Amino acid sequence: MAKELIIENYIEIDGEDVLMDTLSEEKRAEIAILLQDTAMSYAGYKRVQIPG
Repeated sequence: MAKELIIENYIEIDGEDVLMDTLSEEKRAEIAILLQDTAMSYAGYKRVQIPG
């Protein structure tokens, strides 16, 4: 019988490792935007804020 692979994603928040699945949808969306902005900044991109 094969074992099932389990992948858990953690993120450090205020010095504490937090399981991503325990965060609210809003907090996960906020973190996703911050991670995306950080990754894209290394490629030379910057998010443009559209007023409105």
